[in-house]
Amino acid sequence: MLYGINSVAGAMQARRRRLARLYLKAGRPSSRLSGLRTQAEELGLTVTELSSGELEVLCGSPGHQGAVLACGALPVRLEAECLRLAGRGLPLLLVLDEVQDPQNFGAALRCCAVFGIDGMVLPRHHASPLSPAASKASAGYLESFPVYSVANLARFLENCRKSGFWVAGTSAQGDTPLHTFTREQPLVVVMGNEARGLRPLVSRQCDFQIAIPTPGQGSLNVAAAAAVLLYQLTLPR
Repeated sequence: MLYGINSVAGAMQARRRRLARLYLKAGRPSSRLSGLRTQAEELGLTVTELSSGELEVLCGSPGHQGAVLACGALPVRLEAECLRLAGRGLPLLLVLDEVQDPQNFGAALRCCAVFGIDGMVLPRHHASPLSPAASKASAGYLESFPVYSVANLARFLENCRKSGFWVAGTSAQGDTPLHTFTREQPLVVVMGNEARGLRPLVSRQCDFQIAIPTPGQGSLNVAAAAAVLLYQLTLPR
């Protein structure tokens, strides 16, 4: 049960999921909800009106914004397709190593979409699911953005290096300050779990470690760090 206006609109536009039925809040609709109804009718979907409380029960969240879409799972892309990107210009990929919080995952994916990154890579296990909560946190970008799933992340990074990518880890103790780095060939950036950072096997596959200098106290969460990294890495060379 996908919920939230941006997620529902994104799913109907991308049509990557199997779409079943649209549920909308009963009563006088806003212009955005009317737009969702029009989208659904053009796709031949049945539209059912429910109260706000019924929508909350249906999707399990009060953040439905008046729209819930019954749909299938979101398909992911395969490793081989991802590795072929190395031969196409100067691609940039973001890898999340066991980042399991759907809010951080969704917000980081939104950054990837906004900054024009070529894709996000997740390990098959111990990663945030491509859930309704993650889609809403991504402002619906999850519905169309390329996400790749790999069985063994360390082996995937090794294959990336063989395919022509540089692999950069991220760490507060990294030896390369972000503002000094210039992206000159295909690049994979790996960000770790907030509690543990990069796993040792994953870290060993990195050619170098990038650090974000922070003169203040504390540290950035994964989503905020992704925004800083991707902004800097996509600046005109």
